[in-house]
Amino acid sequence: MEKKEFAKDFSEFFVEVKKEGIVVTVEDMTTLYAIYRKDLRADRMNNKVKGNCNGISANSNKSNEDPGKEPASERQKCYLMDLAYKKGLCITQRELDRMTREQASKTIDTLLEGD
Repeated sequence: MEKKEFAKDFSEFFVEVKKEGIVVTVEDMTTLYAIYRKDLRADRMNNKVKGNCNGISANSNKSNEDPGKEPASERQKCYLMDLAYKKGLCITQRELDRMTREQASKTIDTLLEGD
């Protein structure tokens, strides 16, 4: 991706986050953008994978019927740990391992709103 295209994409992402009413630091915004970009690449790769059967991804043993109920991603867990640390909070590995993607996303939003 060229610099101009990257800058445009980042600024559009930044505007969308602000529209949602999420207040974040520049550092957190860059982290969110990096996660967003990585997720886009992962989605593209998953869409290229052949051999999906009955709504089950080749990279997952979970059905796509309930997307928010899948376990939290490693990226979400790491970002949550980092945010919690910065806020002086403690999230145990056990709590992280029990979180769904939806719960992790909501927790991240809640922690970011406190800035």
